[in-house]
Amino acid sequence: MVLIAKINDYEITDREFLAELKNVLEHLHLDQPNDNAKKRALEQLIDAYLLLQEARTSEIEISDEEVENRVLDEMLNYETREEFYRELQNHNLNLEQLKKKLRDELLIKKFIRSNFSEKIEISLDKLQEFYEENKVAFKTQEMVKVSHILIRGDDEVALKKIEHIRQRISKPEDFFREAEFCSDCPSNCRSGDLGYLTKGKMVKPFEETAFKLKPNEISKPVKTAFGYHLIMVTDKKQSRIARFEDVKVALMKRLTEIESELKLIKFLKKLRVQADIEIYYENL
Repeated sequence: MVLIAKINDYEITDREFLAELKNVLEHLHLDQPNDNAKKRALEQLIDAYLLLQEARTSEIEISDEEVENRVLDEMLNYETREEFYRELQNHNLNLEQLKKKLRDELLIKKFIRSNFSEKIEISLDKLQEFYEENKVAFKTQEMVKVSHILIRGDDEVALKKIEHIRQRISKPEDFFREAEFCSDCPSNCRSGDLGYLTKGKMVKPFEETAFKLKPNEISKPVKTAFGYHLIMVTDKKQSRIARFEDVKVALMKRLTEIESELKLIKFLKKLRVQADIEIYYENL
């Protein structure tokens, strides 16, 4: 067992740190840890301990039923009970240790909800003023609704096949029919529909063609790493500033969340100043 940090009389071991680091890597979509991920994992562990100590001195209680429900939620992530227990072993946990961990997490969450859920009142005038001052933040991206036909392969055979398909298409109904019966993409079950796309969501040749097309216009064969495509745009939405009426509810919710987050950050800073924290950086 290697000591990573000490907060007052509580010791964070390498096992606990590595488990939290694994969660951080999954959240950040990283394969290998970097300094930022390590720092984030350690800070989350320190904050969690400080909040847990405060929560334990409060009048908040967690029932056994709440814990059992969380255990059930965890079990439902696995196909069998055996797989669930194997995963526990991989994390060096038994069922009772998991229950303790989940009880602590529930206690922290309930403590945060009880103390940092701001009930702020913002008038519509103030909300509108904030909207007017930050209009650029409410600008929507240009979008195209795209359907496509894919023929996999980058050889002459694939090219000839998609050219023959293109010759059979003269109107949208033809395109949808060919997409359903000829496309190699799983979207064939939806007549090739890929939904609304914004720039940066598709490979460059596909994207460049899609955003140049007019509604119901059908492209020539387009080659990408996936094969050859025929592309049809069925709708376009231009970039625009979202109306105040459309965003005011979400804006009020987000401003309330920000107030709560700032209050929690200020509280954690105070707890850190009061705590005796020692970090063994050489062991990270």
